[in-house]
Order: sequence, then structure tokens, then C-alpha cells
Amino acid sequence: MTPLTGFRVAWITFAVAVYGAGSDAATYRWVDEKGAVHYSDRVPPEEAKHRRSKLDAQGHEVEVLEGAKSPEQIEGENQLKQLRLDQERILAGQRDRDLALLRTYRSEEEINLALQGKLNMLDSLIKVTEANKQRQQALLDGQEKRAADLEKKGQALPKSLRDTMEAARRQIAGHEAKIKRIEAEKASISDSFAKDIARFKAINDPKRGLRWHQTWIESPNSADKSDTGNIIVSAVSCSAGAMCDKAWSLARAYLLEHTDAPLSIDNDKILQTAAPRDEREFTTTVTRITRKTESVIFLDIRCRPSTVGETLCASPEVRQIRAGFKPYVEAGLAGPG
Repeated sequence: MTPLTGFRVAWITFAVAVYGAGSDAATYRWVDEKGAVHYSDRVPPEEAKHRRSKLDAQGHEVEVLEGAKSPEQIEGENQLKQLRLDQERILAGQRDRDLALLRTYRSEEEINLALQGKLNMLDSLIKVTEANKQRQQALLDGQEKRAADLEKKGQALPKSLRDTMEAARRQIAGHEAKIKRIEAEKASISDSFAKDIARFKAINDPKRGLRWHQTWIESPNSADKSDTGNIIVSAVSCSAGAMCDKAWSLARAYLLEHTDAPLSIDNDKILQTAAPRDEREFTTTVTRITRKTESVIFLDIRCRPSTVGETLCASPEVRQIRAGFKPYVEAGLAGPG
């Protein structure tokens, strides 16, 4: 953009003040594709695509009017709006689970006690099942000994004996399968409680916990645009389960490559970095949005609700992270494996 000289600025301000005085006509200022600055009381139709400022009689900006949007820009904005609505729904579900966790437990010790109680109950069930299995095994051993004695004597096995042995074998197999299911349930519960403990720590962090995340605002529109003014939609679609799992792994790798902040949420639907400590940091969120015919993996970045935060979200650094996400994941999906 060619800067205006001090003389031209002074002259324009004078002209706006003198010729605009006593008139209700507005004065508009805009910059065209070549960087030239224009002032007029009306905006020609061919210039309506440019963002423009409305000036008062003293030449002060009193209103900013966005330029006319192309169909592509409108489509991009609508797509981004829907993705953010879907993402907020997923995050709201996570916040509900967080609040439920806080209402249920007051400390990590309480969580560990609850875990141990569940494991103890399952261990008792395993013991009972194991005892039943042993009784059936003892019964089967006696029946098999009787069958062996009959065979030595050359006598045919009664149908009732064969049926009894078969029933005992089925019950033993059932008890063994039940014990395996209980052991798997124990492992699942332990894993779930481990995640609950980690989440409990995260949401109770006084500097990066749940309280700050409840103050989020939607990122300013300027943060969603590339240098050319096009909307940046950081989203990748996938249909197959295995492909989506791979895309999710790639999204996680991309996120870790582009942030120094630890992950405060790391599950199969949400990847989210810890809340910013100050206005110079941002939070990156990736969500797996499930729809009827596909899943969409969407990356969004949010900053502190302040002038500094909004400037950060519109910075080249953040724009580059947004713009690079989709190509990175798609390239990984197209590669081997």
C-alpha cells in the first residue's frame, strides 16, 4: 500500500471538515487492490467489495463497513459457523462431564477410594466365579474317572453320563469366559478412573483449569481469513473408521508440533491445549465431529477476550497454523500406511 503523505492527510481532513460541514452526506474511505486510498460521499458499485470506513465531519472513523462478500466467502463463513456450533456442542458435553466429576468427588483420594471399591467388588465376583468353576471341575473329574473305568471294562457310557460331562464342560467354559470379562472390565475401569484423575487435576488447576475455559468468546472474523481475504476452514472429512483414526493421529501430531502448551484434554473426540497463562498465548482445539455419512476433524484457535488476544488470533503465526492443518492431514492420509 502506498502511504499518504502528511500533506495529503492534512488536506483530506481539512476537505472533509469544510465540505462535509453542514451536510448530512457521509464520507467513506477505502483502499483498492493497488493500495490507493479513496475518499468519497458515495461508493461506486465496483468498489463495494472493499472494506470501508465511514467518517464524520472531522474525518474521524465512526463506522466500519465490510465489503461485499463473494459466494465462496459466504459459503466458507457458513461452513465455519456450523463447524464451530458442532465443536461447541462437543465441548459443552465435556464441560458437563467435568462439572459432574467435580460434583462427585472432592479430591483425588476420593476417586482412588471409589476405584478401589469397584475393583474389590469385581475381585470378589471373580473369587465366587472361580469357586464355582472349581466345583464344576471337581464334578467333571469324578465323571471322567467313572467314564474311564467303564471304558476299561468295555462297557458303553450311559447317555446321562455323557450329557452330565458335557454340561459340566459348558459351565466351566462359561465361568472362564466370565472371569475374562470381569478382568477386562477391571482394566477398563482402571483406565477410565486414570483418565478421571488426570482430568480432575486439569480442571482444578487454578491457572489453566475449567474456570477460564468458561469465559471463551468466539474468535474474531479477521482470525478466520488468509492474507488474500479468503476464509480459512481448518477441517478434514473422512468416512471410514480406520481412515478417521489415522486422521485423528495426524491431527494430534500436528497439534503437538505447533504448540508448546501441554494437552489438557486428550481423548478420542477432543484434543485441547491448556488455557493460556496470559494474552500472548492461545488455545488450540481439535474436535472429531460425527455426522450421518462422515466425520469431520476440525481445528480451531481461540485467544483471550481482549484487544491483544484478538490481534494474536489474527496474526500470521495463527493464520499459518490454521492454513497448514488440512494439507498436513491430507498428505498424511495419502501416504503409505
